[in-house]
Amino acid sequence: MIALATVLAAVLMGLGNTVGYHRLLTHRSFKARPPLRWVLTLLGALHGGSPVLWVGLHRLHHARSDTDSDPHSPIRGFWWAHCGWLIGTERALPALLFALSGFGQQLTILLHDVRRLLGRNPPTWRELCPDLMGEPLMRFLDAPGVMPVLFVVQLGAAWGLAGWTGIGALWLVHLWLTNTSWAVNSVAHTARFGRRTFETREDSVDVPWLAVLTHGEGYHNGHHRYPRSARHALHGGADLSWAVIRLLSATGLAQDVWLPKKFR
Repeated sequence: MIALATVLAAVLMGLGNTVGYHRLLTHRSFKARPPLRWVLTLLGALHGGSPVLWVGLHRLHHARSDTDSDPHSPIRGFWWAHCGWLIGTERALPALLFALSGFGQQLTILLHDVRRLLGRNPPTWRELCPDLMGEPLMRFLDAPGVMPVLFVVQLGAAWGLAGWTGIGALWLVHLWLTNTSWAVNSVAHTARFGRRTFETREDSVDVPWLAVLTHGEGYHNGHHRYPRSARHALHGGADLSWAVIRLLSATGLAQDVWLPKKFR
């Protein structure tokens, strides 16, 4: 039972990140009515932190991909791109230890919010997300302290369900989701791991095996060629996020699904 719940949590929270934060909120690949938009956002928030900050960073990544202004490019090293950028190191060992920490990202979110409360971390990312700042839920989730409280709620629910076993299961979920998500920044921007399906201005590559682990996000070169596309596996391949969007569209829950004209 715990194993099934762990897998289900990882899949749902992962889709909150890929379908919700990435394809819906960042790139507006489709539209969703408020209840569905709220559900997808909250699923993403369980793992990814503030949706406004996440979207702002990702939009900056697309605008400055693989330049010195990219928040997480492998031009500063593989481990910087993977997770070192979150803790300010290019060194492999501390980045590896952070990657294996599981809950480390939640600690960085807490420290980030503390700095905001001390006036040392002004929310400049909001300037990249005027579309989100008009929504009360997005503003609430971006307020200091909300994400740490949401994580404490997760810990409480895990403990209530299965004690230390539940905490361990939640740790595995976060360990999996952080590293597969970070791998899109590191692995999918490193030539030796994939193939260049399209000629783009940065170093993105398509990595089919990573797409299996990330609900389609591993087809990253196709994504950089057509950032707004609701489908990343444009030439076929594993893309669970696209399958979910198609299902939502077929049931009328998603509208205005965008695909490049030649792939419609």
